[in-house]
Parts: sequence; structure tokens; C-alpha cells
Amino acid sequence: MIQHVRRRVAKLLPANPEISIPVTTVLETGVESVTAVTLRWGTVVSAAAVMSVHVWPESLSARLLAAVLAAAAMDRSSLMHVRVRRTR
Repeated sequence: MIQHVRRRVAKLLPANPEISIPVTTVLETGVESVTAVTLRWGTVVSAAAVMSVHVWPESLSARLLAAVLAAAAMDRSSLMHVRVRRTR
């Protein structure tokens, strides 16, 4: 029975494909802002390796630097932070 009611309510509302929240929640809240930050571990390692070569030119050999950068480029691990602010 509740599915019939939700379908009728959903037909009355404008389509909102970005939101996967149930229709009843969409009626109650609106999204004010979304902040998403992704930090890849390979990017951090690459930046640290390049900065260490600039600060201390003899710290890494060319072969070791190439190996570190290749391994960092293939690494897909990351840290992700998502913040959603809603209006009340």
C-alpha cells in the first residue's frame, strides 16, 4: 500500500536524478552544499619524492626516483572526505 502512495507522490514531484534519498526524505530536507575531497596516497608519495630531490639533490638516485614514481602512479589507494550540509 505504501508503495502506491510513494509512486503517486513521486509523479507529482519534479525528477531529481542526483539524489538517491527516498521521496519522503527529499520532501523534508534540501541539500545546501556538498564538499568532497579525495587525497591519493600515490600523489602524496610522488610529491614527497620530488620535493626531497629538490631539497637534497643527492638524496635519491635517478633509478630509485623512477621506481618510486612508477609505484606511486600505480597505487590507487586514497583517503576521501565527503561533507553534505542540509537545510532545515
